[in-house]
Amino acid sequence: MTGFQIPRNSLAWMLVAQTAVIAPHLTRLLYWTIVLCVVCVLWRVMVYQGRWSYPGKWIKVLFVVFGIAGSIIGYGTFLGLDPWVGLLIMMFVLKLLEMHHKRDGYVIILLGYFVAMTQFLYDQSIPSTMYMFLCVTMITAALIGLNQTRSHLRPLQTFKKASVLLMQSVPLMVVLFVLFPRIPPLWTVPLQTDMARTGVTDTMSPGSIALLAQSDELAFRATFVDEVPRSSKLYWRGLVLSRFDGKSWTQELPALYGRLYRPGQPPTSWQDNMELLGEEVKYSIMLEPTSQNWLFSLTMPEGTTKEGIGLVRDFRFYSFREIRAKLRYELTSHLNYRIDRELSDFWRYRYTLLPKDSNPRSLTLAKTIRANSLNQTDYIRNILRSYYLDEFVYTLKPPLLGDDSIDEFLLDSKRGFCEHYAGSFVFLMRAVGIPARVVVGYQGGEYNRIGNYIEVRQFDAHAWTEVWQEGQGWIRVDPTSAVAPERIESGLESAVEDENTFLANLPLSWMKYRQTLWLTEIRLQLSAISHYWDSWVVGYTPSVQISLLTKYFGDLDRKWLGMMMLTTFFSLLGIVAIFILGKRSHKLLQPIDREYLKFCQLLAKEGLPRSVGEGPIHYAQRIGQQRPDLAPAMNVVTDAYVRMNYAEDQPEKTDSLRRAIRAFRFRTLTTVAY
Repeated sequence: MTGFQIPRNSLAWMLVAQTAVIAPHLTRLLYWTIVLCVVCVLWRVMVYQGRWSYPGKWIKVLFVVFGIAGSIIGYGTFLGLDPWVGLLIMMFVLKLLEMHHKRDGYVIILLGYFVAMTQFLYDQSIPSTMYMFLCVTMITAALIGLNQTRSHLRPLQTFKKASVLLMQSVPLMVVLFVLFPRIPPLWTVPLQTDMARTGVTDTMSPGSIALLAQSDELAFRATFVDEVPRSSKLYWRGLVLSRFDGKSWTQELPALYGRLYRPGQPPTSWQDNMELLGEEVKYSIMLEPTSQNWLFSLTMPEGTTKEGIGLVRDFRFYSFREIRAKLRYELTSHLNYRIDRELSDFWRYRYTLLPKDSNPRSLTLAKTIRANSLNQTDYIRNILRSYYLDEFVYTLKPPLLGDDSIDEFLLDSKRGFCEHYAGSFVFLMRAVGIPARVVVGYQGGEYNRIGNYIEVRQFDAHAWTEVWQEGQGWIRVDPTSAVAPERIESGLESAVEDENTFLANLPLSWMKYRQTLWLTEIRLQLSAISHYWDSWVVGYTPSVQISLLTKYFGDLDRKWLGMMMLTTFFSLLGIVAIFILGKRSHKLLQPIDREYLKFCQLLAKEGLPRSVGEGPIHYAQRIGQQRPDLAPAMNVVTDAYVRMNYAEDQPEKTDSLRRAIRAFRFRTLTTVAY
């Protein structure tokens, strides 16, 4: 049986589009899957050229069996997004080897659209969207080429036609996006649980946050309703670490927190220990995916109405689902607060607990300083003064520390990053019975005046401490401010600029050239565009949709929203249809055809109209029989039209046809005048 010979134009666009939609997945695909893609494309080209035949039944079966087995072995599981996308791509390329009929071409093109959509499960940024729009245009060009006519033989013309079709669909797409009810999906696809993410983790050890300081990846953006607080107040609280094993700090056991507070529930007993005293700020956060459960907020936050978010016992927010996609939530914080003015014996014990026989020299140092201090406040002040007077160094390249990391840092190296100072400070507090804990998150951020928001990146990661004082509760103490106060006021770059270590491993990062004003202006403009995209496109959730439509149309329900969507949709569809159909007849006519129709109209005025469906040659023969005097000129016009319209070796020029028509008109007018 002879297979279907796909048109060259369609095959070219099909292979180009296939390569384009698979390219963003290359870093996630198994190596053998990439090899399989290359082999299938080359085999398909050879089949088209007639050099190879289609693979046999058993070869295709072997491809499928080894493909599925290889995916299971390579990914280790099928319960994730990467394995299923890899399997879809594998079937996508294998379909090339059994494209015997035209419908097989349709299947490949349809699979191409599905593979293009999978990219949005990983990346929804503006560059990714523009790239996928280009890929969809290529796939559409392949669809047009599969149904090609004489006007679609050239690849660029086919691509232009596909671009026009997609641009015409943009108004309808916008209407559907804005008005179509945003409903949660009926199913979800879990991302790989072991996918590497850069960000604050639930374990802090010497050097862990210093590694984050070498990354310029975006952590989140915060948009304030009113004036943005100064940098020294921007402590983005994320995690509270209170367990120390001698080297690393981790979270307290979740079971000790008791019930978490959720919106709509009665307040828990421990919420009575939270006093909000003023300096209220309202803001929203667009958080990047972290694959973790914790959220970030200024202190001290009130409960949020965002579904799936709860307030934890140590007064921070917790998401009941891992953050797999960008998350937008609105908060209200009070920068002036008091929490836990009374501390139970149980929690006092937990927050003063230290491992036995750990860092003995630091224990002795703490007791010596406490003996020379008047009270607890004076002791805290003396510890902070010692960081300054003993010439401790704030550095992104701290030396490696051993088992007694606190001893080696405080008494030997005296060089460290924020986690060294926070961890050692809490140790010194607990050594003399003062409850203390480590808080990790971010501090500061860059203000973007164009979008009026704060942009927080990974190098803004920071660790500080909270110390409990009688009658005051937990108070924030940042020992880094005693060593490098410019870190708190002006950011990390100002604190380490003498070492030239800021983003040393990223020489092409825009953030390294913030002193160059024109580069900074471009970066802020691009960042603002990305922020608006995340807020109004990626973050266009059901609640945002209802808020936006309620603002302009008042109270509405889903029934009214559906009716408005359908009315607007069909109205735009009608406008587009009228616009296209109104120009259809003109666009389909070639210049030669228009000249010939004008010629037919001239004859109709002379009482010799052309019948419906009558071809040019039969028309000329009939005119010759009715008016023999017009036959010579009629034949000249008809021959010129037929030759230029149907002979492939003739250039599509209308000059000779126009001359023949003018000669006919002159002959007709002369005859009539005579």
